[in-house]
Amino acid sequence: MIVEYIIYALLAAICLLLIFMIIRTACVRPPKTKREPTPITTDSNEVAKTLSEAIKIPTVTKYKEGDDQSSFLRFHEFLKISFPEIFKRANVTVVNNYSLVIRIDGSDKSLMPGCFLAHQDVVPATNLGWDTDPFGGEIKDGFVHGRGSLDMKNQLICSLYGLELLLRDGKEPSRTIYYCFGHDEENTGVQGALQIVEYLKSQNIRFEFVLDEGGVSLDGKMLQIDGKVALIGTCEKGYADFLLTVQKEGGHASSPKKKSSVDILADAIHDLRRSPRKLTWTKPTKELFHELSPFMKPLFKFMFVNRDILGGLLKHVLGLVSPYVNSVLRTTFAFTQLQGADAPNVIPFQSSAVVNTRINIGETVEEVQQYIQDVVGKDVKVSVLGTAFNPTPISKTKDSEIYNTLTSTISEKFGFVVAPYPFIAATDAKHYYPISDNVYRFTPFELSPESQKGIHGLNERCSVESLGLATDFFKEFIIRSCY
Repeated sequence: MIVEYIIYALLAAICLLLIFMIIRTACVRPPKTKREPTPITTDSNEVAKTLSEAIKIPTVTKYKEGDDQSSFLRFHEFLKISFPEIFKRANVTVVNNYSLVIRIDGSDKSLMPGCFLAHQDVVPATNLGWDTDPFGGEIKDGFVHGRGSLDMKNQLICSLYGLELLLRDGKEPSRTIYYCFGHDEENTGVQGALQIVEYLKSQNIRFEFVLDEGGVSLDGKMLQIDGKVALIGTCEKGYADFLLTVQKEGGHASSPKKKSSVDILADAIHDLRRSPRKLTWTKPTKELFHELSPFMKPLFKFMFVNRDILGGLLKHVLGLVSPYVNSVLRTTFAFTQLQGADAPNVIPFQSSAVVNTRINIGETVEEVQQYIQDVVGKDVKVSVLGTAFNPTPISKTKDSEIYNTLTSTISEKFGFVVAPYPFIAATDAKHYYPISDNVYRFTPFELSPESQKGIHGLNERCSVESLGLATDFFKEFIIRSCY
């Protein structure tokens, strides 16, 4: 009889919990305001022509000292000619020879300045595999074609146009506005963005907000949401390339030893692939799904509203369903380079591999390095290759007036559901936390899966129509935040 009472009590508790979860879900509702994008007011063709000319200047990232960087100087002159109203008023500082700090003074000196980031540099491209000249800036079929059209001369040009158009109309800002354009973002930003920040610190300058590339627009179907979702990066995962090295006596391939350096390295790679870092609900991922859950269809809504109860199961399901969500929830390992012998008939004395690591919020480079070392064992040396970065701090969301201004502008201009999230790649914005508490990442371009392949790939292109909409976004955000 006692056992039956216990069973009945457990069943009753489960029923009560389910009722609580269902009622809780029913009480979470999306805002009643209809989300419709506003009409485009900017002349998209004018912006497209300027972007086309920008692409023709090959500001390719330089990796070695002594490389010719004169293209950046030509780009600076191009900007002065293209945006006469801005540069008529601007105080321009060149940092470390090629990075730009452009200041347009506002009328109210009591307001902290606002800052818009972009990087001038682009990754290399050759004609091989391209349908157009990658540095030809050709406009055809409704697109501007070329390297940098998406990453990220489009955003650089549109952000400047937003202010240029306001100044043309005689509208002067109340808040001082900075544009900070680094020249080596594709190579960590240490020579560009980091040097800009050091310069700004020396001038005792702090920003009310910093806005860079990075947030994405997604099809909501992935999470059972009707329409599009815009994500604002409030922080950034850490970055580290780890070199795995094995040294062991080599020799002629005709008489292989029991285990060579290649064999040990292969085992290490296999072991690390089978030992991923744990999935974690970090603060920004909790905020992400909290903001999205009201817009989800019933089953997903039920699961995410009750994430604090179902979280353990939910994160594992999500980690399996989507590689993108998996990357948001954990530190990731991606093997990118392998090296062994110089000849096919030689067993190498030394073998090595590079694992590219994006470090989750709350973890550190040192912790991840030690984890990898523990997994691969003492026969494999694990060292940091190049420059590594810990994850950034997390910027404010609902408690920040500027964040709310950003979300409302995105919602009204694009008609998207908006939520914060941890950006999984790397940007110049990571360097700016010492001089601003409100560092955000958002890319105001809706990209198709086909277009996304062009970023760092072949046939990069940006739609002409999207340039007008992105300029409208910057124009409106500048009005709301700086006027």
